[in-house]
Amino acid sequence: MNKQSIFTAIITASLLVVSSCSPFRNSANSGSGNTAAAADEPAQPEAAAGKATFNQDIRKVDFKNFTYEPDCAYDENKKITVKNAEYSYEKPADGYTDRFYFKVFEISYGDLNADNSEEAIVLTVCNTGGTGNFTEGFIYSLKDGKPALYTKIPGGDRAEGGLRTSRVENGQLIVESNDPGETGGACCPEFILTTHYDVSGGKLKQVGKVDRRGVFPTERVSFAKGTTGKTINLKIAVDEGRRYIVGAGANQTLDVSVDTDKASVRLLENIETTENTNGFSAVLPKNGDYTIEVSNVDEKPINVVLNIRIR
Repeated sequence: MNKQSIFTAIITASLLVVSSCSPFRNSANSGSGNTAAAADEPAQPEAAAGKATFNQDIRKVDFKNFTYEPDCAYDENKKITVKNAEYSYEKPADGYTDRFYFKVFEISYGDLNADNSEEAIVLTVCNTGGTGNFTEGFIYSLKDGKPALYTKIPGGDRAEGGLRTSRVENGQLIVESNDPGETGGACCPEFILTTHYDVSGGKLKQVGKVDRRGVFPTERVSFAKGTTGKTINLKIAVDEGRRYIVGAGANQTLDVSVDTDKASVRLLENIETTENTNGFSAVLPKNGDYTIEVSNVDEKPINVVLNIRIR
């Protein structure tokens, strides 16, 4: 494998966790229960309000093999042509290696200006060789039968405003993005922001308040009287997870497992754990609360059976 291939593989892996420092795949992902299309999947039509048919010709445009002008490109020529949704290069510079990676991670469609013709919403992410993964959205409409840039969706670096997914509902653009919260950092979002926009005038105009929900809703776990554990059935959306707080005593052993390799599970406290199949065990050093985090590492929502035992 040459250096270029190694770099591309490493950056691709880092982009798969752009939305979090947890072992998530890319928020790029690609939807949290929405109807948007991933870069390699066909989108589902959005029903035009009050109209039986509408123009979907923009779906014929191959946005996975297309030329973009992203803000992250710092060369004089800012045009980047992706092939199979990706573009990268690696070249020597003064005392270092200049690297660049750009990827289309989601494409969705819908009529945003009530002209009975769909627009395409393309979400992208790029890495310029460092730790930052910068997202940006492009909205295209058809003009004289050709795709023309309608407007852009500003993004950010990972937890700090990184775009997760977008969709069109009732003529409005709905965008989900990351928020680090009051104590988080760029690596790890704690909240998801959902913003509604009116884009009918060719610019993003926010409609209503921004909704904020936790990436990891948290709840305390209590055991039934006379038992030493609990089994929890849950469904986890793409790029999201759950946190469970359990109280335990010093020198007790906490055993945690899930029934699928499509979910990861970890203990947030900085103590030694012993990994096992789809889970871990830990001898707890003191009395107190301990937090278990379960994350979806698949590219679609998953059902998980979580088992927690204390002995």
